[in-house]
Amino acid sequence: MSGLLLEILHQQYAREIYNSYLHILTNLYKICFIQIIMKIPCDIIGDIAILKFPFDMKAKEKEKIGKRFLKEHKNIKTILEKVERIKGRLRKAKMRFVVGDDKRETIHSENGCKFFLNVEETYFSSRLSNERKLIAEDIVKKVTKKKNKILVMFAGVAPFPIVIAKMLKKAGKKAEIISNEINKKANKFAEKNIELNKVEEYVKIVSGDASKLPEKLKNYKADFIVMPRPNLKKTFLDTALKLSKKGTRIYYYGFGNKEEVLNEIKNEIDKKIKIKIRKAGEIAPYKCRWLASFSV
Repeated sequence: MSGLLLEILHQQYAREIYNSYLHILTNLYKICFIQIIMKIPCDIIGDIAILKFPFDMKAKEKEKIGKRFLKEHKNIKTILEKVERIKGRLRKAKMRFVVGDDKRETIHSENGCKFFLNVEETYFSSRLSNERKLIAEDIVKKVTKKKNKILVMFAGVAPFPIVIAKMLKKAGKKAEIISNEINKKANKFAEKNIELNKVEEYVKIVSGDASKLPEKLKNYKADFIVMPRPNLKKTFLDTALKLSKKGTRIYYYGFGNKEEVLNEIKNEIDKKIKIKIRKAGEIAPYKCRWLASFSV
């Protein structure tokens, strides 16, 4: 075998080894990147991804991860960083732009509905999509032929009222749904969402503090009350009870452990009731959201 042929074979073999190592390193990089991404809490709302980066991560690294995220998820147009927890009665959270289109407004689709919102100025959790579906299905099953009254407290941009309304409409059942929210900007988006989803005949907005509802809705008694409440000390169950009648079904969200949530309810309601309770997701390590449903 000539020296020239040996040299060609050697170069070809070296190139194959190089390409093989390059392939391995590329895959390792992808795996490491995926592991980094998987450890970063992420919420996707419409075409916006909200990431919570580690405190000590540098801006260039965040941008690098953001760009890769956009490349891997073609439906995402904006990467934002969540820089503080949701706080206050208005449930707002500060965001920082990372990469993509610098915007805060988006349209989120779920359960056959569309929700227009500002992720920084209003509260919306895409993680509650299945909760909205389950509660809507339960209400649709329980709604009678008459026009039932449904109250949703802490309604935000009205995802719970609208999902319930759409399912009732599809089932050919009537209801009068009140969407209550203290955040004025959220109520503006709720108005648009009610029109967007064509449920004007089902949903109306009553804005303001939930605890003031009994004063605003004099002689009002709901058949169903949905309480996707924030993680606050105040339960608002006293308000719900003032707006209830015999047989009213309440869907109450509490936080902590199961016994803590059950005790919250028992401390507010002095009569014996049957409570169904199930886990409805985690909000922090060792801290869960629970849904308790019961009739009064």
